[in-house]
Amino acid sequence: MSNSLIKANTSMALGQYNSAIKYFKAYLDELPDIPLIKEVFNLLSEAYNHLSYDKRNCIRELEAYLESLQDSDLERIEAITSLLDETRNDLISICTEVVNIIDNHLLEKVEGIREKVLIYNMKGDYYRYMWEANNSDATSKEATKAYNEAMSICQWNFKPTDPYLLQIAVNLTTHLNNTNNTDRAIVVLKRVIQDTQGDDLKNYDFLKKSYVELFLKYLNECLVRFQIIHNQKIIELIENHFPQESLFDDVTTRRQG
Repeated sequence: MSNSLIKANTSMALGQYNSAIKYFKAYLDELPDIPLIKEVFNLLSEAYNHLSYDKRNCIRELEAYLESLQDSDLERIEAITSLLDETRNDLISICTEVVNIIDNHLLEKVEGIREKVLIYNMKGDYYRYMWEANNSDATSKEATKAYNEAMSICQWNFKPTDPYLLQIAVNLTTHLNNTNNTDRAIVVLKRVIQDTQGDDLKNYDFLKKSYVELFLKYLNECLVRFQIIHNQKIIELIENHFPQESLFDDVTTRRQG
């Protein structure tokens, strides 16, 4: 085993994720032409997940704290806003690093179809995390593009009820809904759910069948929730263009006339 890989694995076991990532990157540079084994990819993904999760959680906590502050506490608001911006920039740096590793190393080395799906899904995830920090349209489109690539591979190579495909559907539609593309999320969910209806789960073992059934239940719940959100947006749009008072006056005029 590579010296760098041994150090990376040991750092992971000790919870030293920054060090683990440093040695994983060294390992990738040492063996640029060797296909990446699944175990290494999983460990690298886990290390970055820990770092990104901490930053995302910190951002949510800071945002909530900032909202709770009184407008008169200007000094504290300024300090927390600065800290929030720094944390967002840290998350963006982590995500940018992951995307660069994916583009420059992982996609070139991957051989298996499922591994390629995982990598495109990972790329979508980190562009989604980046979007959470910067709300950039370009970043949002990159996340959607990566998820769509993963979805396309799944649809060409796997059954409609394959867990990989269903997981990508969850990630893609969640991102679309979060970026105010709920109507597109509904279209994707309807298609995925409809495709699964003709697929037989009898050949799956109990664990995989239960896993798929749980996913399908969640997808249906998402569809209902997204439809409610979509309908609410339509109602708000109508109310903004036609205030209730004017609608009431119009109805009253019609009745009297």
